[in-house]
Amino acid sequence: MSEFAEAHAPSFGALLGRGILVTILGILMIVFTFASILVADMLTAVLMIFLGISILTAGPAFFGIEKRTWWMIVLGILVIIGGILGILFPVMFTVYLVYLAAISALISGVTDLVIAFTKKIETANRVLSGITGVLGILLGILFLAQPLISAFTILDVSGMFLAAFGIVAIIEAFVARSAAKKA
Repeated sequence: MSEFAEAHAPSFGALLGRGILVTILGILMIVFTFASILVADMLTAVLMIFLGISILTAGPAFFGIEKRTWWMIVLGILVIIGGILGILFPVMFTVYLVYLAAISALISGVTDLVIAFTKKIETANRVLSGITGVLGILLGILFLAQPLISAFTILDVSGMFLAAFGIVAIIEAFVARSAAKKA
């Protein structure tokens, strides 16, 4: 291991603490799914308000050129209104966010299918692209059909992922500590 890697390697306590906290967060997301949805909605709504303010005050810059136009002002106002509505109507905001995820999955799925059938790529990549395309389309359809159930499912799966990630981080802490003792 290089000197830089040794000097910047996380300590046992940091790895263990991260693992424990992430595991607890994952379990809380699974146990308190509805509350987790509300927290995620509120955080997204507040982020939208700050984003809208940022668009209004600074305006985005592309390649160093400021793009302050009337439609950017309208966009900033609409984003702020969307954030406020998200705080006032969290259940509808959840449905809106799931619809955005569904549309994203549908577009991604169709794109992957087009790539699978039109691009000159290796057979293995073509098959994988086709599979991900079909899965993306199915996921988008499921999200559109049952947006609230989909929101609960997304958070439950995310909670499971976080719990598993936390357990792996805890194991990683003990492995790193034993490796440090051997060195």
